Amino acid sequence: MTLLRHSSRRNFVAGSFALAASLRSLPSQAQSLIEVNYGILNPSASGWPLAIAQAQGFYKDEGLKVTIVNSGSAPSVSNALATGATQMGDNGTDSYIAAIGHGLPIKMIAPQMAVNPYSLLVGPGISSWSDLKGKSIILGTKQDVTAIVFEAMAAKQKLKMDDFSLIVGGSSSARYAALLSGNVAGAILSQPFDLVAQTKGMHVLATAHDAFKEWALACTAVNTAWATANRATVVKVLRAERRAIAFGYANKAASVAALIDETHVDPTIGAAAWDLLFGKWKAFDPNLRVSQAMLANVGKTQVDLGIITSVPSYSALYDGSFVAEALR
Repeated sequence: MTLLRHSSRRNFVAGSFALAASLRSLPSQAQSLIEVNYGILNPSASGWPLAIAQAQGFYKDEGLKVTIVNSGSAPSVSNALATGATQMGDNGTDSYIAAIGHGLPIKMIAPQMAVNPYSLLVGPGISSWSDLKGKSIILGTKQDVTAIVFEAMAAKQKLKMDDFSLIVGGSSSARYAALLSGNVAGAILSQPFDLVAQTKGMHVLATAHDAFKEWALACTAVNTAWATANRATVVKVLRAERRAIAFGYANKAASVAALIDETHVDPTIGAAAWDLLFGKWKAFDPNLRVSQAMLANVGKTQVDLGIITSVPSYSALYDGSFVAEALR
C-alpha cells in the first residue's frame, strides 16, 4: 500500500513537470493575439458593430486584440491614423475624404453606418425656425457632416449658416450635454443621444435621413502602409465586424446590451436605437458595400464647403479588395 502511494506520487510529480514544460513551450493566447489600435470619435451608435464584435468576442475569435481609442474629434481620428498612432479607424466619411484630398496616407475600406442619422434637436422654448434664428447651434465642426446637415436644413427654410451663432463640439455626447445645459438652443445629434434628448424635454426640429440618399455617414479606414504590410489582419477585422452586423440584426437584446455598455444609455433608449438603425433604416450592411455614388455625394459637400477643390478618384478614396477577401 505504501509503495503504491509513493509510486503514484512520483508519477504525478513527473506528469506535472511534463505538463508544465509542455505549457511553457506553447505561446499563451494573450501573447498570440495580434494587436490593433482602432480609433473612433467617441462611443455612439454609428460604431455599433465594433461594440458587438468586442462584446461577443468576434475579434478574439479571429486572433485579434482590438483596442478602441477614443480620439474626441474627427480630425484627431484622421491624424492618428495618418501618423500610425492607430492602424484602423471609424470616422466620418466626409472627414476621410478631406484628409485624403489633402494627401494623408489613409484609405477607406468598408462602411460603418450607411445612412445619415442626424437630427436637429432644440429646447422646449423653440417651436419653429424663426424662433431658432439668431441663436446658438452646436455642430461637430463648421466643416464636417454636422455642418453639411445643418446647412441643408437651414437652406430649406431660406436661411444661411450666418443666421446663427455656431459653436463647435466634437462628439454627439458633448453636443447633447451642451443642449441639456441650456448653453445652446440647438444641437445636431445622432443616436442614441437624439433619443435621450427627447426624454429630457427636447424635440426634433428637422431630420437628415430622408434628405440624404446614397450616403455613407461613417467608414472604416486604414493607414495605407500598415494595411499593405498587414493585409491578413485587416481582413480578420472586417470578418469579425461582418459577423457582428449579422449578429446585430438577429439578436436585439445582446446588441442593445453592447451599446449600453459603451454609451451608458438607458435600456429603453438602446432598444429604440436598435429599432431605428437595425429595424427601420437597415443602417449596417452585412455585405459591407460602399458605392461610388455614396462617396461622390459626400465628396461634393466637401467641395461645396471649400474644404477640397475636387473629389479624389474612387480608387484613391476606397479599396474594396479587403472586403472582397473577407466575404470569401
